[in-house]
Amino acid sequence: MIRILAFVFVSMVSLPSWAQSDTIQVEPELWLVKKGFKMKYPAKWEISQPCTDTYCSVFSPGDTLGFMDSFRENINFTVSKLSPGYTVDQYAAYSLGYLPKVVKGFEVLDKKKLRANAYRITYRGTKDNFAQTWRQYYYVKNNQVYIVTFAAESSKYRYYQPFIEPYLASFTLL
Repeated sequence: MIRILAFVFVSMVSLPSWAQSDTIQVEPELWLVKKGFKMKYPAKWEISQPCTDTYCSVFSPGDTLGFMDSFRENINFTVSKLSPGYTVDQYAAYSLGYLPKVVKGFEVLDKKKLRANAYRITYRGTKDNFAQTWRQYYYVKNNQVYIVTFAAESSKYRYYQPFIEPYLASFTLL
């Protein structure tokens, strides 16, 4: 009986040492820093080359059946010159007029002016034979527009959106 009690006691005392697998592993923060902006991106995502000050893409790893996952969610950064005095409202209006020409079945899900120089639109449609949903941010500063676009397959957007939003919110103009 004493042996059984000793075994139970030793087992209970040693339980915490092997059961501590609930610790949270924090991945290091990765920053994409370019002339004029910086933004965090997920640690396991990969920066596509070339990545310049005016265009860069960051791609997710395959998320379902590996070789069968033919669409990789992504964040794209584009910086373009604007005419002097061009506002974020003007750029958003231009973009909302242009996007239906390149996205089949274009549908705006949300549009919102965030600040005097920042605008966000969320839309969906089909491009390159994939039903996609995009969240796109426009930032205007010094006669340039900084466009940050997150793209996901529409069927996966609701899963990615809460995960990716803190990274999109980390975008900072320098």
